[in-house]
Amino acid sequence: MRYLIVVMALLFSVTINAQDNQNLVNNTSQSLASASTQQNSSYGSTLHVKNPRRRVEGTTYLYDNWNNMAIVHTSDNQRFAVRNVNLNLKLHTFEAKVGMDSIFTFNFNNIKKFVINDDVYKNYYWDDDNKVYQVIYETNDFQLLKGFKVILQEGSANPMLNRMTDKYIRKASYYLRKEDAIKPFRLTKKRILKLVNGDSETADKIENYARNNKLSFKRDNDVQKILEYSAKN
Repeated sequence: MRYLIVVMALLFSVTINAQDNQNLVNNTSQSLASASTQQNSSYGSTLHVKNPRRRVEGTTYLYDNWNNMAIVHTSDNQRFAVRNVNLNLKLHTFEAKVGMDSIFTFNFNNIKKFVINDDVYKNYYWDDDNKVYQVIYETNDFQLLKGFKVILQEGSANPMLNRMTDKYIRKASYYLRKEDAIKPFRLTKKRILKLVNGDSETADKIENYARNNKLSFKRDNDVQKILEYSAKN
């Protein structure tokens, strides 16, 4: 039987059944802070945050709000659930909000992946940098990844620009991970069909499937369905 360790219960060394939703309690300073001590120190640490003095539009986080439940899969094949989770795009770290003024920051030392709303996120080190990617599709041969970043667009006093305040802008790009190398990847029909390594007949079947189901080779959700279909056919 698989077990789900809720992060608060984990910190009190309690294991619960994955379907026992009554045990999915809110994050507290005491419970999450415990994860930064002794045996749980490998999961992350807690810090207090202050609101910035200067007003900036937008957010440095992937999700617009913190009403997200994450299932965290550890390296030793355990799972625990965390409420109020978001991905910090500046630091490439998952964070859980604790109360009004504290943030628990997770690291990937002993964490294999985060799953939020069926979206899978993994951390990879490449080109002297650690980043969190969403896994769009993966096989034994390759992974199609979605990477994120945030840039700060500075405000201007020029009324012609209509940009008085600074603004954070989130951007996404796609990558192909193969043989431990991560390279930029464009979502195009030609490139997607090349991934499946099929003959012309296979390519025709995939194109017909995409056309009949109104799927686009430029939308990652559709590409995931297309690749899943190709793997079964």
